[in-house]
Amino acid sequence: MKEVLEPLSSLPGVRVAVLVTSDGVPVVVRGRATERRAGDDLEERAESLAALAAGWLNALTRAVAPLSWNPPERVVLQATRGTIVMLQAPGSVLLALLDGGARAEDLRLPMRGVVARIQRLLRRSDRIAPGGCEPPRAAPLPARDANTGQGAAPEPADTSRTPIHRDLPG
Repeated sequence: MKEVLEPLSSLPGVRVAVLVTSDGVPVVVRGRATERRAGDDLEERAESLAALAAGWLNALTRAVAPLSWNPPERVVLQATRGTIVMLQAPGSVLLALLDGGARAEDLRLPMRGVVARIQRLLRRSDRIAPGGCEPPRAAPLPARDANTGQGAAPEPADTSRTPIHRDLPG
């Protein structure tokens, strides 16, 4: 999953790219270390940022719910030291922290591309069994032999030809 965020985190102006669960737990963190201080760890900073951003997004979703609006798909928060861009992903939120001079509009397509790759990975993992191989295909159910009349189960009656109403004599 780290390789999915790599193209986003390597863009100019992107300080950190994080895939976060909807309750604020970082799943994957990719980024560059800037303004490193003693005891300052990228993972710790991303964890705090993820919790804060998920809280904002959840509060914003609750705020627009009485208006019967859909939850926000993309949220941009600008501040003097940088910009936070959040984009809804399947079961999670994609978060990017930008430097002060970077534009959030420049990340619109790259972030959507990352979400599309995440969706493809999730679809692929749904098709692959936990052992790492394709799941076995279900064998077709045995059918009744037309000549002998024997089989595992009788076939259901064909009701498509049964008339819905009948003419009454009269």
